[in-house]
Amino acid sequence: MSEVLDCLTCGACCRTGTDGRILIPPDDLVRWRRMGRDDIAEAVQPGHFGMTGFATRDDGSCVHLGTPGSVNACHIYEIRGTTCREFEKGSPQCLEFRKDAGLEKKGLTL
Repeated sequence: MSEVLDCLTCGACCRTGTDGRILIPPDDLVRWRRMGRDDIAEAVQPGHFGMTGFATRDDGSCVHLGTPGSVNACHIYEIRGTTCREFEKGSPQCLEFRKDAGLEKKGLTL
């Protein structure tokens, strides 16, 4: 029996470590500030390649991960960053994050 790949039962891509791996393009910071969401634009840390990344908790999870309805849901989902919007479920990077998190990757369907 195949397991359906469901982001809300996973969240591995949002638990990538404490080093700013979920990058935020400058346009996203501008967009959030224009929306009056300085709280999002300021919840950042230094990221890879000299860019800015989403801030993380001590356990390596993104500060925006988790809602009252799901520990794996994003509480800024509707206005999430470009990196998050463009991340593809089932991509090699997705499967690598799942593997690193100890989640089985065999028998998945999208």
